[in-house]
Amino acid sequence: MGLGDLSFSAVASLRSIDEWIAVLNSNMSGAGRVGYKATRVKFEGGAVSTGKPTVSPRLGVHIAEQSLGIVETTLDFNQGAITASTDFTHLAIQQTSAAPAFFVLNSLADGTGTNYYTRDGEFHFNTEAPPKLVNSQGLYVMSQDNDAVMLFDDGDALAGETDAVGTNDEDVFNGQILLDHLRVQIVNNPQLELQFSRYGSTIFETAPGAVFPAFSVLDVNGNYNDAFGNPSGRVVPNSLEASNASLTQTVPELSLAQKMYSAITKVIQVSLSNIDTALSLIR
Repeated sequence: MGLGDLSFSAVASLRSIDEWIAVLNSNMSGAGRVGYKATRVKFEGGAVSTGKPTVSPRLGVHIAEQSLGIVETTLDFNQGAITASTDFTHLAIQQTSAAPAFFVLNSLADGTGTNYYTRDGEFHFNTEAPPKLVNSQGLYVMSQDNDAVMLFDDGDALAGETDAVGTNDEDVFNGQILLDHLRVQIVNNPQLELQFSRYGSTIFETAPGAVFPAFSVLDVNGNYNDAFGNPSGRVVPNSLEASNASLTQTVPELSLAQKMYSAITKVIQVSLSNIDTALSLIR
């Protein structure tokens, strides 16, 4: 490896560390967000160099990778802590199996738009008539009937009844969302089947080629099963799921990234100094 190759590899490593720092910054920012899932980085090296092969009984000359690259990023879909809320429109998913479930959102109230998936259950009712359950971006929370969860009111004192002509089931009763009316989607392999959407890092869209199982049916207590009938989790009312990004893990990683950045910068300085020395000898 020449002097120029060493500088090139070091610059490539700096670029990878800069991207790693960006991921760590995202995790630190997301630590305070509802339903945020931490991002993990997997590194790879460049090409190895063999100066002389190993031929027994003599050892060879082998140089490991000189550069650092990012081969992929993955999302950590492990459960976040469930925290209590005083708002009845706030919901959380407590998973009990390896395959996580998600609230189903849609861009249209009748469910004919694009589906999105989230663990951020910080919902509220909008001002439409009748009011519909939405997230902060205005996406509609889907019910088992494949339309928006609605707050019906036929004009009497009781909110959340069937509508005036009695054609719609109530989704809210006695100040609580009926959990068995909600729709959740189990995703068996979310790292491969979900990706960030244009609505941000807590709202996912279907990755190309992904195929999901049928929507899960909830009982009145919010419990749901997987496709084989095995209990997989429950929807918890008056609750929110905290981020699973850990500052106690991220801060030491950030310190390590800073040290690596400084060390590689020193490698570049030494390499450039060696180049200057070589050029001065030529002159």
